[in-house]
Formats: sequence, structure tokens, C-alpha cells
Amino acid sequence: MKAAFIALEKRSLQYGAVFTGLLVALCCGLHLGWTSPYLPVLLSEDSPIPMTADESSWVGTVYLLGGVCGSVLLSVFGRLIGRKSILLWSSVPFCTSWIIIAFATTLPELLIGRYIAGVCEGLCFASLPIYFSEISDKEIRGMISSTASITLFVGVMVINLVGSYTTIQTSSLVLLSVPLLHLLTFIWMPESPNYLLMKGKIKEARRSFVALKGTEDADRNLDMIARAIEEENVNQTNFTCLLRRNNRRKLVTLFGLRLAQQFSGITAFSIYAQILFKEGDASIPPVLGVMIFYGIQLIFSILSSLLVDKLGRRPLLMASSIGAVVTLLVEGAFFFVRDFIRADTSHVSLLPTVVLFVFIVSYSLGLQTMPNFMASELFPTNLKAYASTVATVLLYAFGAISTELFQFTKDNYGLFVPFWSFAIVCSVGSVIVAIFLPETKNRTLEDIQTELNQQTSGPTSGSDQARQAGAAATIEG
Repeated sequence: MKAAFIALEKRSLQYGAVFTGLLVALCCGLHLGWTSPYLPVLLSEDSPIPMTADESSWVGTVYLLGGVCGSVLLSVFGRLIGRKSILLWSSVPFCTSWIIIAFATTLPELLIGRYIAGVCEGLCFASLPIYFSEISDKEIRGMISSTASITLFVGVMVINLVGSYTTIQTSSLVLLSVPLLHLLTFIWMPESPNYLLMKGKIKEARRSFVALKGTEDADRNLDMIARAIEEENVNQTNFTCLLRRNNRRKLVTLFGLRLAQQFSGITAFSIYAQILFKEGDASIPPVLGVMIFYGIQLIFSILSSLLVDKLGRRPLLMASSIGAVVTLLVEGAFFFVRDFIRADTSHVSLLPTVVLFVFIVSYSLGLQTMPNFMASELFPTNLKAYASTVATVLLYAFGAISTELFQFTKDNYGLFVPFWSFAIVCSVGSVIVAIFLPETKNRTLEDIQTELNQQTSGPTSGSDQARQAGAAATIEG
């Protein structure tokens, strides 16, 4: 107990930076889940902004498209202005988006507010894992990295609760306080020492490192970071380095992770949550069903974050993927029998709701959190911003495609089609992950890089190996 208290005290600023940084993840979750309580309102007869069903699908999709643009911007601004600055000043456009949404009276105005929020999430959700990985000790890296995804869905849960009892304008003005609080608290947190060294600010980097991790071995670790950055500068790293032979396997792994995650249908389920529970024919009110859905998601995501550094990434991801695929197949079978065969399903009307709850248990154990931070473990420091950009573009692109697929197939063919389609594509992604993803539990980033380089089809050049080893040492510092 005493040792745990000492460790907590030693890492107090790390946890403080994480806690205040997570307010931006909360902002992202509030906007991501916004459509769940408010799409039914917008499609109702007394809608404040009248729209058709086809137009309403863009309210969710434009947010995801904004996320793609934001994540691409990270490759430009990630090395230019720093991790902290991106996270800190995102509060301004987040505030702007809430104000626009609060006073929107037409569909284009609403879409502009949603698009601005999406761009912010794309920038922040790609930057947050990099910042967390560079300020946290390796013993808690997995847990800390998982908190962003957990907080995201806390935000989704909050907006479903608030949105069920307040108007669009009221909730928008109330939730404006979240980015304001982030701006007022995160401004006091340190910049990543890695980024400061990359900019040649040696004294500031040392102060940041000592404040975050103490004076023990500070000079030695900072020297390792400086050497790695010098090696990166010599080799003039750019985006095309991701396509080198020793990085292709990692890119395929990222592709498989995002494919399995997003084509489990989770983004579509989040956007259409209340509508989905109405379709289930159960006696559970849609609002209650959504709150239980997100409550389960939160509990098992926290459990996953506590287990990830003990059981490992691969076992949790494989169990999560298999569970998601099985439940998607069962859910699709129910709607096939009900809507296509038109059999009487009244005696099992609770089945789709129960299966949906089992699905979210399976999903939360691995697919929710781990694909969001694996880029920061699989790639060396000099490629993290670029790799995170790719991972986040895939997140929003696949999320947008799966959401449109859900809406189109549900409306034109029946609910069983999107569920079975998701099961097939999620299976493909899971196979890719099973083949290519290494286990990174209790392993230094340098060891991870070494194993991945050995698995490539040909030998890696000496300069590549030196650069990747140096980059791995950067984070260990």
C-alpha cells in the first residue's frame, strides 16, 4: 500500500496531465454521441430543423468526414506546434462548434458546427495517444493509453443522458463548459519533453522531464532522447517512410485493427443507438436501453484497461473480436427471421436487446481501446505522428462508411443485412490482426521494433535500424 502511494505521488503530474488532457476526449465523446438523442428529435414533426431521413444521415457522417480532415492536419501541425498546443487550443473551435449548434436554424448551419467538431476530434484523438505515451512511464503506458477511449464513451453516455431531457440549444450551452474547463486547466500542464528536445529547447525539456518523472536518471534518459532525435534529423524522416519494407507489416496491422474495430458497427450503433433500441421490439424504453448499453461499455472498458498490462494485447483483442462477430451473426439472424421470413418473434422479443448487450461486453474488452493506441507502440518516435494520422484517417473513413452502410442497408433491405455485413468484414480484420499483431505486453518499445524488423521479408538497412532503435529509446526515456 505504501509503495503504491509512493508511485502515485511520484507520478502525480503524469496523472494530472492525463486527467486534464482527457477533458478533450470527453468533448469528442459528447459530439460523437450527439446524434443518438437528437436525430429522433430532428426527424420528428416538431423538429427545430426539419429534414428528411437521407439528409439526417449527413448529420452523423459530416462529423466523421471532419475527423478525416483533422487527422490529416496532424501530419502538418504535429511536428510544427507540438502535442500540448494542439490539445490545448482545440478548446477554441470546440467552443465555436457548440455555439453554432446551439443557435443553428438550418441544416447547413448544423452541418458546419458538426464538421468543426469533427476536425477537432481528428486532431485531438490522434495527438492524445502520442502525448500520453511520451509523458507516461512504461509500466502504466497501456492503462494510460486506454483512458482516452474510455473517456470518449463517457462523453457519449453523458450526451445521451443530457440529450434525453434537454433541448439542443440548452445542452449545447451547458456542455460549452467542458472545453472551457479544459482550456483553463490543461494550460498548466507540461509539454512533452520529446517534442521540446526535437525543437532544440534543452533546458525546457529537462524541466518538463524532471517535473513528470523525477531527477533519477534524467540526464541519461534525456541524452538518449536527444541522440534519437539527432538520428531522425540526419535521415530526414517524412510521410513516405511509412511505406518502407520494415513498416509495411505495421501498416497492415493498423489496417486490420481499424477494420475489425469500425466494422463491428460500433460507430453506427453509437449514432443510431436510440433508433436501434426502438427496432428491437423489447419492453425496455430506448433511453434506458442506451444508458445500460453505454454503462456496460464503460465498466468493461475500465476492466480492459486494468487487464491490458497483465493479460496482454493479443488475448484480449482476439476474445473481443470473436465475441463481436458471433453476436453480430446472432443479431442478424433474429432480424432475418423477423423481417424477411416474417415469423412470429414476440416470444423472444428481448433477444436483440440482450445480444446487443453481450456484443458491447465483447467489444469493450479489446476492440474499443487497443486499436486507438497501438500506432504509438508499433512505430518509432519519428513516425508516430504520421502513423497516428493514418490510423485516425482509417478510423473516420471506416466509421463513415460503416455508418452509411448501416443507414442504407437498414432502410432498403432490412436490419439483418448490416449486421451480417459487419460480421463478415470484422472477421477479415480479426484474421489480419491475428496474423500480424505482435504481443507488446511488458516489452520495451525497442524490443517491439526489433521483433517487427526481423519479421520483414528482407534485411533492414543499418541506418533504418539505428533510427528505429533510437526512436524506441526516446519513449523509454
